[in-house]
Amino acid sequence: MKTQTKNLKAFLWFLTLLMTFTFFSCEKDPLEDCRKDPTCEYFTCKVNGVRWEPQCEGGPLFGCTPWDVQYYRNIDWLIINVRNENLENSALIYVNGQISNNTIHEIFTENNSPSTFFLKNNIDSCSNYKVIKDYNNFLEITRFNPDLKIINGKFSFTAKNNCGDEVTITDGEFNLSYRF
Repeated sequence: MKTQTKNLKAFLWFLTLLMTFTFFSCEKDPLEDCRKDPTCEYFTCKVNGVRWEPQCEGGPLFGCTPWDVQYYRNIDWLIINVRNENLENSALIYVNGQISNNTIHEIFTENNSPSTFFLKNNIDSCSNYKVIKDYNNFLEITRFNPDLKIINGKFSFTAKNNCGDEVTITDGEFNLSYRF
C-alpha cells in the first residue's frame, strides 16, 4: 500500500512539473493585447514561414515609425510601405479600389510599379521581389475607420526576383493609421 501511495505521489509530482513546463514553454502571441486595442498599431507577417515585423529604433529627440500608410480617397489608392531601419527587409504594397469594411482586393502587380518585398541577399540584383499576378495575392480590409484614419486588414502574396527565386508572404495582418 505504501509503495502505491509513493508511486501515486511521484506520478502526480511528475504530472504537475510536466504541465508547468508545458504551460510556460508555449509561445505567447506578442500581439494578443495589441489586437484588443483598436488604437494599437502593428504590422506582421511570415516570410517563408518565419515571423517578421518591421522595426526601427528612435533616437532621444525623435521617435521612429517603421511604416507609412497613405490612402488617396479621390483615386482609391492604398499604399502601405513598411521597413526595418537597416533596410534588410521591406514591403511596398499597392491596392487599387474603394476601401471599405470587409472588402478583398488584389495586390497591384503591374510592371511599371508593382508591389514588392525587399529581402537583402548576397547579390543585390536578387534582393527585390515583385508580387506575382494571380498567385493568391490579396489584401482584405477587415476594419476601416475614415474618421480616425485607421485601417485593419490581412494579406498574403508570393513574389519573385530577377534570379527566379520566390518568397512567400503569409499570415499578414496589420492595424495602422493612414495619411490623407
